[in-house]
Amino acid sequence: MPRFFVEEPPKAYCFVDGENGRHMVRSLRIRPGEEVTLCDGAGKDYLCVVERLEEEGAWVLVKEVRESVCEPRVKAVICQCFPKGDKLETVVQKSVELGAQEIWPVQSERCIVKLDQKSGEKRTARLQKIALEAAKQSGRGRVPKVRSLLSLKEALRQAKEKGEILFFYEKGTASLKEALRETGDRVFLFIGPEGGFSPEEAEFAESLGAKLLSLGPRILRTETAPLAALSALLYEKGEMELPAGWKEENPL
Repeated sequence: MPRFFVEEPPKAYCFVDGENGRHMVRSLRIRPGEEVTLCDGAGKDYLCVVERLEEEGAWVLVKEVRESVCEPRVKAVICQCFPKGDKLETVVQKSVELGAQEIWPVQSERCIVKLDQKSGEKRTARLQKIALEAAKQSGRGRVPKVRSLLSLKEALRQAKEKGEILFFYEKGTASLKEALRETGDRVFLFIGPEGGFSPEEAEFAESLGAKLLSLGPRILRTETAPLAALSALLYEKGEMELPAGWKEENPL
């Protein structure tokens, strides 16, 4: 079923216009009688049927309102040090699909790419659009936010105030399974750039209470590591299981 995020909770009978409306009418060529889902971005899904079409959008009737079942209970934030090329786009897209709550691009000592404020704002806007499209595709009830670029030290300080820090470092020795089992519901996953974190950065993170962890003996690319870490966290927290009633509502 096509899925669209709207800025305000839809009324019982409403007109979907703007980019969403044009996409319905011109790209998807939706017809009266077909069903669509509108999402308020706050975790609620509005199941609608298309009543009639206009050139710039469609009138829809809300049939049912339900809480989204696709939002994980654990709030995982991916803190990804800025990589080369379009790798961060891949990280954003796949992290959103898996269930990340936010993505924080981070500038660390060994980042090869250095952004100024103007280019950073453009990149953030593009990444946010990618997050939106990934949220639509994966059935999310919220659109994860992509933050503006932060320095590693500032990101670590903010993370310390808001939750627990899992810092993935090639020399980390703490037990990943134990760390995942013990974490609460708000977790910050720090991933280094192509050259990894420096010893000084790891020492600073540890001074703030971060757990220095490894993802095993294999060397993962910087765009692979956050997806492996996020998948491990969500699995350990039971977020890879289908919610109650899923089979009844989604029969084969």
